[in-house]
Amino acid sequence: MPYLKNMTVIKAIATFTFIFLTCPRYSYSADLFHSQYTLGDTTDKINFKDLKTGVSLNKRDLYWPYLNESAKSSSLDFDFHHRYQKGPTFKFKYSQAALQYSKIIKERHHILLKGGLYHYDEEGPRESDTRLSAEAKLQSKLPHAINTSLTLARGLMVNEIFLTGQGLRNLEATKVDLRVSKQFWENKLTVKIDYNTHFLKEDNKRTYFDGEIMYALMTYPHWIRVGFGHHTLDYTQSSSSYWSPLDFYAFGPRVDLSFVLKEVWQLYLGGNYSWFEENQTFKGDGYYMRTGLKYGLREDLNFDLAYERNESIQNNNSWVGESLSLSAFYFF
Repeated sequence: MPYLKNMTVIKAIATFTFIFLTCPRYSYSADLFHSQYTLGDTTDKINFKDLKTGVSLNKRDLYWPYLNESAKSSSLDFDFHHRYQKGPTFKFKYSQAALQYSKIIKERHHILLKGGLYHYDEEGPRESDTRLSAEAKLQSKLPHAINTSLTLARGLMVNEIFLTGQGLRNLEATKVDLRVSKQFWENKLTVKIDYNTHFLKEDNKRTYFDGEIMYALMTYPHWIRVGFGHHTLDYTQSSSSYWSPLDFYAFGPRVDLSFVLKEVWQLYLGGNYSWFEENQTFKGDGYYMRTGLKYGLREDLNFDLAYERNESIQNNNSWVGESLSLSAFYFF
């Protein structure tokens, strides 16, 4: 019964909240509250609303430490994610509540363990279910200043796949994600690789690769980086429920700009232009951009208002996806 399953999620959220409220606060510092709300739509009449919020006790960052981090190595996070999306033939609601424990070891390794519950309710086929989600991540600073991140997870692929039809239950997957980055020449040249493989419940496999080389023409406090990127996206079989090319690749120039004004205002712009080919038949070009304005200090209170646009042109037909998001971060 949908009502009972919704109550299961509500009880889980209440339990997680109680744990956080009863945690001994004297054991933590650099506590962070964060929240992000996003609205988006596309030219094929798909709309979504997305809310992510959570609390981190004793927030730590292995690659970019906070100024007010404590010497304590462990932290505890609570996250809640709710998404509502609809199209011409479907609607769905997705909610997830999760707890995460993380620990930094010898300032070179960061282990993160995350577990929770997610619930979805899909109109059309009228599917509804509540299931467990799990994630384990290892971040490491390797010799020669190589940064790596390896993630193993099990859950619904709401963030990775653009759903265009019914069948949300088939998007449950086992995920493997590897990210590697390395800087050269006094940190002016950066090489990044992102590779992930997802094994979907409906016996489909998704493989994604993205590699980029970026060179910094200017550095702190104003950043100008230019470079080149290439990515591929392949599925073992095509699905009518989501965009799933059997053979897709794209390449082109990329740019990343950031300007700080009066220390508390930051204007940024990033994006790429690319030529692509899909299934060795369809060719086209397009661009992606994200621009925004930040206000505040990273270790105190700050806001981020961002606009995102993705457009691709194929056979004189244009597809556009747009979104607007507002984020807030507060250390308390």
